[in-house]
Amino acid sequence: MSDLELEMNTPDEENLPTIMLTDEDGTEEAFQVMGFQAYQERDFAILCPVEIEDGAEVGLVIMESVGGNSLEFVEDEAVTEAVFNLFMETLAIDDDEA
Repeated sequence: MSDLELEMNTPDEENLPTIMLTDEDGTEEAFQVMGFQAYQERDFAILCPVEIEDGAEVGLVIMESVGGNSLEFVEDEAVTEAVFNLFMETLAIDDDEA
């Protein structure tokens, strides 16, 4: 999957924005935007699937912003891990300040 269509909306019942990602096969899936993270002068979105089966492990999805209006999956595991770790550090700092 590369270029994905991006549609933003904020549901009334949720505080987190939701985006619909459409793959090249036309399959849509809703994801909540957990946050954004800058890394090496690039912008990344951290996403969590909206539909999660009971007891299933949840993996966050890291996507890179491309031109401000589309997202691409990050295929480099080192970049994905670095972005995820920075994002988690930011969450820990925010929790300490609260």
